Amino acid sequence: MSHREMLLDTYECADGICLPRCELYAHYQDFCQRREFKSISAASFGKLIRQQFPKLKTRRLGTRGQSKYHYYGIGIKETSIYYQSMYSGCGLTRFSGTKVKTEGTCRKYSLSSKIGTLLPDFPDAESLILSDELRHEEVNTFLLMYQLHCQRILDTVIAASFDEVPGLLLHFWQGLPHHLHWLLREELILDTVGFYDSILYKAFIDVLIPSSMMDIPEGLSTELMSFTKQLPGWLAYSLEGISPGIRSKKTQVARTMLGLIKRQISFLYIAQIARSVLSDQNHVACMTQDLLALDLNIAFNQLHMAAGPRDSFALDKSSVLKGVKEFQLLLQKPASIEIFTNWLDSIVEKYVSKVSPNPAAHNFMSDHGNFPL
Repeated sequence: MSHREMLLDTYECADGICLPRCELYAHYQDFCQRREFKSISAASFGKLIRQQFPKLKTRRLGTRGQSKYHYYGIGIKETSIYYQSMYSGCGLTRFSGTKVKTEGTCRKYSLSSKIGTLLPDFPDAESLILSDELRHEEVNTFLLMYQLHCQRILDTVIAASFDEVPGLLLHFWQGLPHHLHWLLREELILDTVGFYDSILYKAFIDVLIPSSMMDIPEGLSTELMSFTKQLPGWLAYSLEGISPGIRSKKTQVARTMLGLIKRQISFLYIAQIARSVLSDQNHVACMTQDLLALDLNIAFNQLHMAAGPRDSFALDKSSVLKGVKEFQLLLQKPASIEIFTNWLDSIVEKYVSKVSPNPAAHNFMSDHGNFPL
Protein backbone atom coordinates (compact mmCIF):
# COMPACT_ATOMS: atom_id res chain seq x y z
CA MET A 1 0.00 0.00 0.00
CA SER A 2 1.42 3.40 -1.02
CA HIS A 3 1.25 6.62 0.96
CA ARG A 4 -1.57 7.91 -1.27
CA GLU A 5 -3.53 4.68 -0.87
CA MET A 6 -3.18 5.01 2.89
CA LEU A 7 -4.81 8.46 2.73
CA LEU A 8 -7.69 7.22 0.59
CA ASP A 9 -8.23 4.18 2.83
CA THR A 10 -8.13 6.23 6.03
CA TYR A 11 -9.83 9.56 5.30
CA GLU A 12 -12.85 10.95 3.47
CA CYS A 13 -14.39 14.34 2.78
CA ALA A 14 -16.72 15.25 5.66
CA ASP A 15 -18.45 18.61 5.89
CA GLY A 16 -18.42 20.15 9.33
CA ILE A 17 -15.71 17.88 10.74
CA CYS A 18 -12.29 19.13 11.77
CA LEU A 19 -9.25 17.11 12.82
CA PRO A 20 -5.98 18.28 14.40
CA ARG A 21 -3.25 18.43 11.78
CA CYS A 22 -0.74 16.82 14.15
CA GLU A 23 -3.05 13.82 14.69
CA LEU A 24 -3.21 13.05 10.97
CA TYR A 25 0.56 13.18 10.72
CA ALA A 26 0.77 10.84 13.74
CA HIS A 27 -1.50 8.37 11.89
CA TYR A 28 0.82 8.58 8.89
CA GLN A 29 3.93 7.99 11.00
CA ASP A 30 2.29 4.97 12.61
CA PHE A 31 1.44 3.61 9.14
CA CYS A 32 5.07 4.01 8.02
CA GLN A 33 6.35 2.31 11.15
CA ARG A 34 4.06 -0.68 10.60
CA ARG A 35 5.16 -1.02 6.96
CA GLU A 36 8.78 -0.14 7.64
CA PHE A 37 8.51 2.79 5.22
CA LYS A 38 10.56 5.93 5.52
CA SER A 39 8.21 8.76 6.45
CA ILE A 40 8.24 12.15 4.77
CA SER A 41 8.31 15.42 6.70
CA ALA A 42 5.19 17.02 8.17
CA ALA A 43 5.32 19.77 5.53
CA SER A 44 5.55 17.24 2.69
CA PHE A 45 2.72 15.23 4.23
CA GLY A 46 0.62 18.40 4.31
CA LYS A 47 1.18 18.89 0.58
CA LEU A 48 0.35 15.24 -0.10
CA ILE A 49 -2.93 15.32 1.80
CA ARG A 50 -3.96 18.54 0.06
CA GLN A 51 -3.32 16.92 -3.31
CA GLN A 52 -5.67 14.08 -2.37
CA PHE A 53 -8.27 16.38 -0.77
CA PRO A 54 -8.06 19.68 -2.68
CA LYS A 55 -11.13 21.17 -0.94
CA LEU A 56 -9.47 20.84 2.46
CA LYS A 57 -9.34 24.00 4.56
CA THR A 58 -7.04 24.87 7.45
CA ARG A 59 -8.24 26.55 10.63
CA ARG A 60 -6.46 27.48 13.84
CA LEU A 61 -8.52 26.31 16.80
CA GLY A 62 -8.10 26.76 20.54
CA THR A 63 -7.55 29.44 23.13
CA ARG A 64 -4.77 31.96 22.73
CA GLY A 65 -1.41 30.37 23.40
CA GLN A 66 -2.92 26.88 23.21
CA SER A 67 -4.26 26.83 19.65
CA LYS A 68 -3.50 24.14 17.08
CA TYR A 69 -3.95 23.95 13.35
CA HIS A 70 -6.86 21.77 12.25
CA TYR A 71 -7.90 20.42 8.87
CA TYR A 72 -11.54 21.27 8.21
CA GLY A 73 -13.72 19.19 5.89
CA ILE A 74 -12.06 15.81 6.42
CA GLY A 75 -13.07 12.86 8.58
CA ILE A 76 -11.71 9.42 9.39
CA LYS A 77 -13.47 6.53 7.69
CA GLU A 78 -15.28 4.18 10.05
CA THR A 79 -13.39 1.29 8.44
CA SER A 80 -10.06 2.78 9.50
CA ILE A 81 -8.23 1.42 12.53
CA TYR A 82 -7.72 5.06 13.57
CA TYR A 83 -11.44 5.83 13.70
CA GLN A 84 -12.15 4.76 17.27
CA SER A 85 -8.93 6.11 18.76
CA MET A 86 -9.61 9.52 17.21
CA TYR A 87 -13.27 9.92 18.05
CA SER A 88 -13.27 8.27 21.47
CA GLY A 89 -9.89 9.37 22.77
CA CYS A 90 -7.05 6.94 23.35
CA GLY A 91 -8.50 3.46 23.44
CA LEU A 92 -12.06 2.21 23.24
CA THR A 93 -13.56 5.11 25.18
CA ARG A 94 -12.66 8.60 26.37
CA PHE A 95 -12.21 7.04 29.82
CA SER A 96 -9.40 4.73 28.74
CA GLY A 97 -6.27 5.09 30.82
CA THR A 98 -8.03 7.02 33.58
CA LYS A 99 -7.69 6.08 37.20
CA VAL A 100 -9.98 6.95 40.08
CA LYS A 101 -8.49 8.24 43.31
CA THR A 102 -10.42 5.70 45.37
CA GLU A 103 -11.40 2.62 43.43
CA GLY A 104 -14.80 1.14 44.16
CA THR A 105 -16.33 4.37 45.48
CA CYS A 106 -19.45 5.72 43.81
CA ARG A 107 -18.82 9.29 42.71
CA LYS A 108 -21.64 11.30 41.19
CA TYR A 109 -21.06 13.68 38.31
CA SER A 110 -22.58 17.16 38.41
CA LEU A 111 -22.82 19.77 35.67
CA SER A 112 -22.49 22.51 38.29
CA SER A 113 -18.72 21.98 38.22
CA LYS A 114 -18.72 23.22 34.60
CA ILE A 115 -20.53 26.52 35.19
CA GLY A 116 -18.61 29.39 33.61
CA THR A 117 -17.06 27.26 30.85
CA LEU A 118 -16.27 29.42 27.83
CA LEU A 119 -16.04 28.29 24.24
CA PRO A 120 -12.58 28.58 22.67
CA ASP A 121 -11.92 31.49 20.36
CA PHE A 122 -13.75 31.25 17.05
CA PRO A 123 -12.10 32.33 13.81
CA ASP A 124 -13.41 35.79 12.93
CA ALA A 125 -13.92 37.57 9.63
CA GLU A 126 -10.31 38.77 9.71
CA SER A 127 -9.07 35.18 9.42
CA LEU A 128 -11.32 34.34 6.45
CA ILE A 129 -10.53 34.96 2.81
CA LEU A 130 -13.63 36.85 1.68
CA SER A 131 -14.69 37.21 -1.93
CA ASP A 132 -15.63 40.61 -3.33
CA GLU A 133 -19.32 39.78 -2.92
CA LEU A 134 -18.98 39.24 0.85
CA ARG A 135 -19.03 42.50 2.77
CA HIS A 136 -16.63 42.37 5.70
CA GLU A 137 -18.89 44.27 8.11
CA GLU A 138 -21.92 42.04 7.56
CA VAL A 139 -19.86 38.85 7.83
CA ASN A 140 -18.29 40.04 11.06
CA THR A 141 -21.71 40.98 12.48
CA PHE A 142 -23.18 37.58 11.68
CA LEU A 143 -20.21 35.64 13.05
CA LEU A 144 -20.23 37.63 16.28
CA MET A 145 -23.98 37.05 16.67
CA TYR A 146 -23.53 33.34 16.03
CA GLN A 147 -20.66 33.02 18.50
CA LEU A 148 -22.78 34.65 21.23
CA HIS A 149 -25.65 32.33 20.29
CA CYS A 150 -23.40 29.26 20.66
CA GLN A 151 -22.19 30.47 24.08
CA ARG A 152 -25.80 30.94 25.24
CA ILE A 153 -26.62 27.41 24.12
CA LEU A 154 -23.63 26.05 26.05
CA ASP A 155 -24.52 28.04 29.19
CA THR A 156 -28.08 26.74 29.04
CA VAL A 157 -26.92 23.14 28.65
CA ILE A 158 -24.50 23.45 31.58
CA ALA A 159 -27.38 24.81 33.70
CA ALA A 160 -29.32 21.65 32.70
CA SER A 161 -32.09 23.90 31.37
CA PHE A 162 -32.49 21.71 28.29
CA ASP A 163 -36.10 22.76 27.70
CA GLU A 164 -34.91 26.33 27.03
CA VAL A 165 -32.70 25.30 24.09
CA PRO A 166 -35.49 25.13 21.43
CA GLY A 167 -36.51 28.69 22.33
CA LEU A 168 -32.95 29.94 21.89
CA LEU A 169 -32.66 28.21 18.52
CA LEU A 170 -35.98 29.59 17.32
CA HIS A 171 -35.18 33.11 18.54
CA PHE A 172 -31.84 33.21 16.70
CA TRP A 173 -32.78 31.71 13.35
CA GLN A 174 -36.27 33.13 12.97
CA GLY A 175 -35.15 36.48 14.39
CA LEU A 176 -32.08 36.83 12.17
CA PRO A 177 -32.15 40.26 10.47
CA HIS A 178 -33.31 39.97 6.87
CA HIS A 179 -30.31 41.85 5.51
CA LEU A 180 -28.09 38.97 6.73
CA HIS A 181 -30.11 36.11 5.22
CA TRP A 182 -28.23 36.22 1.94
CA LEU A 183 -25.05 35.21 3.79
CA LEU A 184 -26.58 31.80 4.51
CA ARG A 185 -26.37 30.92 0.82
CA GLU A 186 -22.61 31.49 0.65
CA GLU A 187 -20.42 28.37 0.82
CA LEU A 188 -17.78 30.07 2.99
CA ILE A 189 -20.40 31.01 5.59
CA LEU A 190 -21.90 27.50 5.52
CA ASP A 191 -18.46 25.99 6.15
CA THR A 192 -17.79 28.48 8.94
CA VAL A 193 -21.13 27.72 10.64
CA GLY A 194 -20.36 24.01 10.41
CA PHE A 195 -16.94 24.66 11.93
CA TYR A 196 -18.47 26.71 14.76
CA ASP A 197 -20.98 23.93 15.41
CA SER A 198 -18.21 21.34 15.66
CA ILE A 199 -16.57 23.51 18.33
CA LEU A 200 -19.87 23.78 20.23
CA TYR A 201 -20.54 20.03 20.12
CA LYS A 202 -16.97 19.30 21.21
CA ALA A 203 -17.68 21.56 24.19
CA PHE A 204 -20.89 19.58 24.81
CA ILE A 205 -18.83 16.39 25.05
CA ASP A 206 -16.34 18.03 27.42
CA VAL A 207 -19.02 19.33 29.81
CA LEU A 208 -21.70 16.63 29.55
CA ILE A 209 -19.43 13.60 29.79
CA PRO A 210 -17.04 13.28 32.75
CA SER A 211 -13.42 12.62 31.87
CA SER A 212 -13.33 9.70 34.31
CA MET A 213 -15.91 7.00 34.95
CA MET A 214 -18.07 8.80 37.47
CA ASP A 215 -21.65 7.67 37.88
CA ILE A 216 -24.09 10.09 36.25
CA PRO A 217 -27.24 10.54 38.39
CA GLU A 218 -30.18 8.72 36.80
CA GLY A 219 -32.20 11.91 36.37
CA LEU A 220 -29.37 13.72 34.59
CA SER A 221 -28.61 10.71 32.40
CA THR A 222 -32.25 10.55 31.30
CA GLU A 223 -32.27 14.28 30.55
CA LEU A 224 -29.07 14.03 28.51
CA MET A 225 -30.36 11.18 26.37
CA SER A 226 -33.65 13.02 25.85
CA PHE A 227 -31.73 16.16 24.87
CA THR A 228 -29.62 14.36 22.25
CA LYS A 229 -32.74 12.76 20.77
CA GLN A 230 -34.77 15.97 20.61
CA LEU A 231 -32.09 18.40 19.43
CA PRO A 232 -32.26 17.41 15.71
CA GLY A 233 -36.02 18.05 15.74
CA TRP A 234 -35.56 21.40 17.47
CA LEU A 235 -32.98 22.36 14.86
CA ALA A 236 -35.26 21.39 11.98
CA TYR A 237 -38.16 23.40 13.41
CA SER A 238 -36.07 26.51 14.10
CA LEU A 239 -34.60 26.42 10.57
CA GLU A 240 -37.92 26.29 8.71
CA GLY A 241 -37.86 28.82 5.89
CA ILE A 242 -34.09 29.26 6.18
CA SER A 243 -31.65 28.43 3.35
CA PRO A 244 -31.60 24.64 2.62
CA GLY A 245 -27.80 24.74 2.64
CA ILE A 246 -27.60 25.85 6.26
CA ARG A 247 -30.20 23.26 7.29
CA SER A 248 -28.22 20.48 5.62
CA LYS A 249 -24.91 21.64 7.11
CA LYS A 250 -26.17 21.94 10.68
CA THR A 251 -28.08 18.66 10.54
CA GLN A 252 -25.05 16.74 9.26
CA VAL A 253 -22.71 18.06 11.95
CA ALA A 254 -25.31 17.48 14.68
CA ARG A 255 -25.93 13.89 13.59
CA THR A 256 -22.23 13.01 13.77
CA MET A 257 -21.45 14.67 17.09
CA LEU A 258 -24.65 13.70 18.91
CA GLY A 259 -23.96 10.07 18.01
CA LEU A 260 -20.67 10.30 19.89
CA ILE A 261 -22.36 11.81 22.94
CA LYS A 262 -25.03 9.10 22.99
CA ARG A 263 -22.45 6.32 22.87
CA GLN A 264 -20.44 7.78 25.74
CA ILE A 265 -23.54 8.24 27.91
CA SER A 266 -24.56 4.66 27.14
CA PHE A 267 -21.11 3.43 28.09
CA LEU A 268 -21.27 5.23 31.45
CA TYR A 269 -24.66 3.64 32.11
CA ILE A 270 -23.27 0.17 31.36
CA ALA A 271 -20.17 0.89 33.46
CA GLN A 272 -22.39 1.93 36.36
CA ILE A 273 -24.23 -1.41 36.23
CA ALA A 274 -20.98 -3.34 35.86
CA ARG A 275 -19.49 -1.52 38.84
CA SER A 276 -22.34 -2.68 41.09
CA VAL A 277 -21.96 -6.27 39.86
CA LEU A 278 -18.20 -6.27 40.42
CA SER A 279 -18.66 -4.94 43.95
CA ASP A 280 -20.81 -7.97 44.85
CA GLN A 281 -18.44 -10.82 45.74
CA ASN A 282 -21.18 -13.43 45.36
CA HIS A 283 -21.77 -12.39 41.75
CA VAL A 284 -18.05 -12.33 41.03
CA ALA A 285 -17.59 -15.78 42.57
CA CYS A 286 -20.40 -17.19 40.40
CA MET A 287 -18.88 -15.69 37.25
CA THR A 288 -15.48 -17.12 38.15
CA GLN A 289 -16.95 -20.59 38.70
CA ASP A 290 -18.85 -20.44 35.40
CA LEU A 291 -15.66 -19.43 33.61
CA LEU A 292 -13.67 -22.28 35.17
CA ALA A 293 -16.38 -24.74 34.14
CA LEU A 294 -16.00 -23.87 30.46
CA ASP A 295 -14.21 -26.27 28.15
CA LEU A 296 -12.02 -23.71 26.43
CA ASN A 297 -10.82 -26.12 23.74
CA ILE A 298 -14.39 -26.72 22.57
CA ALA A 299 -15.18 -23.01 22.83
CA PHE A 300 -12.15 -22.11 20.72
CA ASN A 301 -13.01 -24.66 18.02
CA GLN A 302 -16.56 -23.31 17.83
CA LEU A 303 -15.23 -19.76 17.65
CA HIS A 304 -12.85 -20.69 14.85
CA MET A 305 -15.60 -22.38 12.83
CA ALA A 306 -17.98 -19.47 13.35
CA ALA A 307 -15.36 -16.90 12.34
CA GLY A 308 -14.21 -18.68 9.22
CA PRO A 309 -10.89 -18.13 7.44
CA ARG A 310 -11.75 -14.59 6.35
CA ASP A 311 -12.47 -13.25 9.83
CA SER A 312 -9.98 -15.27 11.85
CA PHE A 313 -7.42 -12.46 12.09
CA ALA A 314 -4.90 -13.03 14.86
CA LEU A 315 -7.11 -15.93 16.03
CA ASP A 316 -4.49 -17.94 17.81
CA LYS A 317 -5.48 -20.55 20.40
CA SER A 318 -2.74 -19.61 22.85
CA SER A 319 -3.77 -15.95 22.63
CA VAL A 320 -7.41 -16.78 23.34
CA LEU A 321 -6.47 -18.95 26.33
CA LYS A 322 -4.17 -16.23 27.61
CA GLY A 323 -6.94 -13.65 27.36
CA VAL A 324 -9.39 -15.86 29.26
CA LYS A 325 -6.77 -16.47 31.94
CA GLU A 326 -6.19 -12.72 32.31
CA PHE A 327 -9.94 -12.15 32.63
CA GLN A 328 -10.15 -14.86 35.28
CA LEU A 329 -7.33 -13.27 37.29
CA LEU A 330 -9.04 -9.88 37.13
CA LEU A 331 -12.22 -11.42 38.51
CA GLN A 332 -10.31 -13.04 41.34
CA LYS A 333 -8.46 -9.85 42.40
CA PRO A 334 -11.15 -8.30 42.27
CA ALA A 335 -10.53 -5.47 39.80
CA SER A 336 -12.38 -2.20 39.29
CA ILE A 337 -14.34 -1.31 36.16
CA GLU A 338 -11.51 1.09 35.22
CA ILE A 339 -9.01 -1.78 35.23
CA PHE A 340 -11.33 -3.95 33.11
CA THR A 341 -11.73 -1.12 30.59
CA ASN A 342 -7.98 -0.66 30.25
CA TRP A 343 -7.57 -4.42 29.91
CA LEU A 344 -10.08 -4.49 27.04
CA ASP A 345 -8.13 -1.65 25.43
CA SER A 346 -4.95 -3.69 25.61
CA ILE A 347 -6.67 -6.69 23.99
CA VAL A 348 -7.95 -4.65 21.04
CA GLU A 349 -4.64 -2.82 20.71
CA LYS A 350 -2.58 -6.00 20.71
CA TYR A 351 -4.74 -8.36 18.66
CA VAL A 352 -6.73 -6.07 16.35
CA SER A 353 -5.40 -2.58 15.69
CA LYS A 354 -1.71 -3.57 15.67
CA VAL A 355 -1.99 -6.70 13.55
CA SER A 356 -1.41 -6.99 9.81
CA PRO A 357 -3.73 -4.89 7.61
CA ASN A 358 -6.35 -7.65 7.33
CA PRO A 359 -9.77 -6.30 6.21
CA ALA A 360 -11.38 -8.29 9.03
CA ALA A 361 -9.56 -6.16 11.59
CA HIS A 362 -10.81 -3.02 9.88
CA ASN A 363 -14.35 -4.45 9.85
CA PHE A 364 -14.16 -5.19 13.56
CA MET A 365 -12.99 -1.68 14.41
CA SER A 366 -15.81 -0.30 12.29
CA ASP A 367 -18.45 -2.55 13.85
CA HIS A 368 -17.55 -1.89 17.46
CA GLY A 369 -17.58 1.85 16.73
CA ASN A 370 -21.37 1.57 16.47
CA PHE A 371 -21.65 0.38 20.06
CA PRO A 372 -20.81 1.96 23.42
CA LEU A 373 -17.55 0.00 23.68
